[in-house]
Amino acid sequence: MDVLLISIFAVSAFISRIYNLLAVPIFTDEAIYIRWAQIGLADPAHRYISLTDGKQPLLTWLMYPFLTIFSDPLFAGRFVSVLSSVLAVIGIYLLAKTLFNRSTAVFASLIYLICPFTVVYDRLALMDSLLAAIGVWSLYLEVLLIKHLRLDIALLLGLTVGLGLLTKSSALFFLLLLPASLLLFEYKGKIK
Repeated sequence: MDVLLISIFAVSAFISRIYNLLAVPIFTDEAIYIRWAQIGLADPAHRYISLTDGKQPLLTWLMYPFLTIFSDPLFAGRFVSVLSSVLAVIGIYLLAKTLFNRSTAVFASLIYLICPFTVVYDRLALMDSLLAAIGVWSLYLEVLLIKHLRLDIALLLGLTVGLGLLTKSSALFFLLLLPASLLLFEYKGKIK
């Protein structure tokens, strides 16, 4: 049942974000990020060109394969955000189901799908959609780590937060959120 619901939400996020993707006029920052990706793709010596402006490089790195697949650079850049929205809605469903129940997960996923803020930002080649997806997965992995205390979850959490730091500086909040996740820890029992 969960796999079916997750698939429905993922496909809904993809279709709702990809439909008429180029209808929104290009935003200044989008043009900059896409141009950096084109330069980095053309010359490997410039893979860190975004650092010249103090921006992290993950978004431009993720644009590389799509710039080779799609002929329109704007579509290729925005496609990364569309895929980020798919990851975000899957993470929201899993997080809400882990913390609450299936009906809450369905409701939270539906809210994400129809929220005007996410509908707009998930269609722009900006770092915010990718950062939101990474933030959701960071929180989900934190909850799993508190519930299960396993090394593989801790490693995935570290990797996810690291990807967030490669996306935007504000991902530092995901790192600072780690101690707050101890509020979910159950302090009963012999091992604390």
